[in-house]
Amino acid sequence: MTRLENPVLTHELRNRLHVAKLIPAIVLRCACLGLIFLLILLFRLGRGFLAFILAETFLVLLFTPGAVCSAFAGSNERRDFRDLLLTRLSSPAILLGKFAAADLYTCMIIVFSGAVMCTVSLFRSDLQVWRFVCANAALLVLVFSCAALGMAFSMAFRRNSLAAYILAYALIFLLIGSVIIPGPIIDRLQSARAKALIIKVAVYVNPLIMTSRSLGTIDLMRTRYIYTLAEPIVTRGFTYPNWYSVAAIYLIVSCLFLVSVFVCFRYRTRRLEGLLQNTGNLFAA
Repeated sequence: MTRLENPVLTHELRNRLHVAKLIPAIVLRCACLGLIFLLILLFRLGRGFLAFILAETFLVLLFTPGAVCSAFAGSNERRDFRDLLLTRLSSPAILLGKFAAADLYTCMIIVFSGAVMCTVSLFRSDLQVWRFVCANAALLVLVFSCAALGMAFSMAFRRNSLAAYILAYALIFLLIGSVIIPGPIIDRLQSARAKALIIKVAVYVNPLIMTSRSLGTIDLMRTRYIYTLAEPIVTRGFTYPNWYSVAAIYLIVSCLFLVSVFVCFRYRTRRLEGLLQNTGNLFAA
């Protein structure tokens, strides 16, 4: 039982569940969620539960990478890492403890709102419980993917936290705009196969399409504003992917990110152990 315990995770969770940190973090996220929900209704990207799921998607994309980058790339966190490396804790225990705790607040909102939506659907015949289960599963996959992305960039640029933030959010922006940004390129291409490939990639990598399709056959691209912005893609034939296919791709890529982080972190840990051992030998001599 002792092997299953993770002191880093326990410490991080206790720190984040402290009232002085918990309440402001939840209030800030709920306020942002409400604002995003109103903006989605205003721009007619969706309504009802679809609008709320889209708002949660934006919330995940907005907060998760930054929270993870802050947990790994901040100056205080770098000192914590150096101290933790001097202990007998394993590299996976240190990384997983920090990784899991950084996603706590966003996951709490998703789980609570998911439970409320499933409860409401039990009393309405026009709503299906399993659709909300799928939608919240897609959101949790997105949390995991965004966290893995933030972790990879923060470990790659651990001496420059600003670079980690910028690159993480730049990639998030590209994923959100994947159905809009390639438009000029598609218009200039002559090859029909190249156009079809770019459109397929753009649709598959977009997180909003994944979460919206988890609620059913929702045609998010046909809404007024997205149709106008994504005209080069919408006016050509394309097929929406199943949400679980996109979720599987996100999970695979995220796991590759995490594996690379573990390998890199383990390499640095061994270098530090070697330096400490050499220093000890010099003092002993």
